[in-house]
Amino acid sequence: MTLHDSHGLPLSTSNARSAQAYDRAVQLFARFQRDPLAVIGKALDEDPGFVAGHLLRAGLLLGSFDPLLVGMAGTCLAAAAAEPGTPNERERSLLGALDAWVGQGMAVGNRRLDRHVVDHPRDLFAIQLAHLGDLMLGRTAMLRDRIARVIGRWSDGDPGHPFLLAMQAFGLEENGAYAQAEALALRALERDADNSWAVHAVAHVHETSGRPHAGAQWLEHTRPRWCSDNILSVHHHWHLALFRLEHDGPQAALALYDEAIAPTPESLAMNLSDATALLWRLTLQGTDAGTRWDNLAQRWLQRAAWGRTAFTDLHAALCLAVAGRDADNEAFGAALQDVPGVDGGAVPWQLVVRPARQAFADYVAGDYRACADRLLALLPRADAVGGSHAQRELLTLTARRAAEHAGDAALADALHGQRQEARRIAASSLWRLPGAGATIATPASAAVAA
Repeated sequence: MTLHDSHGLPLSTSNARSAQAYDRAVQLFARFQRDPLAVIGKALDEDPGFVAGHLLRAGLLLGSFDPLLVGMAGTCLAAAAAEPGTPNERERSLLGALDAWVGQGMAVGNRRLDRHVVDHPRDLFAIQLAHLGDLMLGRTAMLRDRIARVIGRWSDGDPGHPFLLAMQAFGLEENGAYAQAEALALRALERDADNSWAVHAVAHVHETSGRPHAGAQWLEHTRPRWCSDNILSVHHHWHLALFRLEHDGPQAALALYDEAIAPTPESLAMNLSDATALLWRLTLQGTDAGTRWDNLAQRWLQRAAWGRTAFTDLHAALCLAVAGRDADNEAFGAALQDVPGVDGGAVPWQLVVRPARQAFADYVAGDYRACADRLLALLPRADAVGGSHAQRELLTLTARRAAEHAGDAALADALHGQRQEARRIAASSLWRLPGAGATIATPASAAVAA
């Protein structure tokens, strides 16, 4: 007997408990709740031949974007491939995509997922994994277009539909459709108040449009939904800290760093990136971080596995430079020279990570002119490092501060004007649709609070 998941996908198992665990783990991942790995792991203990379960576990590990977990994902894929049972066509397709990710890099795996989700537009887990990969690869247009390709195959009554709306909302925000993004995210929250990616999309709209007070209110109001047992907790607190930094000042942001962002034993590379990005913004404003940089650098070195994810490598390079770990930073730089150029995989390191690493070193050494010049040259291609517009703004802010220190008022003013104009355009666009903007926060707030 062939069982199906809640979205109609066939699963190569006859164990009903395995199918139920699969659905539960996919839903937890869609909400960014903990712990889908534990759920699917328990199912695999009982049903070791559950191919879809092995693939799900591999994808969850890869979806952490932590380089130290790639090897574990490969082990899961090997277990799936070794099963004597015949996997179905979807499972074979997903196995090929994830295997390419492990063996040839995230960029190659993500392109294999492009085809997979076209052929299997109701594979919610694969869609979400590809969407997050688009974010980490800087494939900004695909954040929007990938969801547009598949959402027509879903209806409002489908249990996964609110998660697609949240992904579509974030993709629209990153592509400048701010009013539509906010409206879709709030609609997703009305359907599922625990939809953390929808909360995230609204936070980005507030950030991009320069509304720190409203953004802080939004995150404080929704905080009970994502503060604990949520994979995005650190990242949401990072957004909240940015709002506090702008509205309440550095000490408020630093207090939140110590409370909810500073590394813990379970912190992954993405958590360390958030911590690094916040400390650096505070440092640019003249805040003394004390021993926090040393503690953070030590955590980065414990997770050293350079050359897998350009986004995390960029933040590791920054942390090592500011912490004065010169020998470690040189070893890191040498490792980046060996990043394989498989299918263009080394491009982000060549274009962004390597020159940014030197620019950070220039800034720390007081060579502000060199720092500003290097960053000005790479800013037009910064998308290649991945992350959101808000995350990549770290590079622009660094260039602006370096220009100020170098006495280059023209460049500093130009970069400041660029940011202010982008925010003005974003804010004005929020009022182009009937009911859009701050006025539509009320019903969603009620839904979240319910």
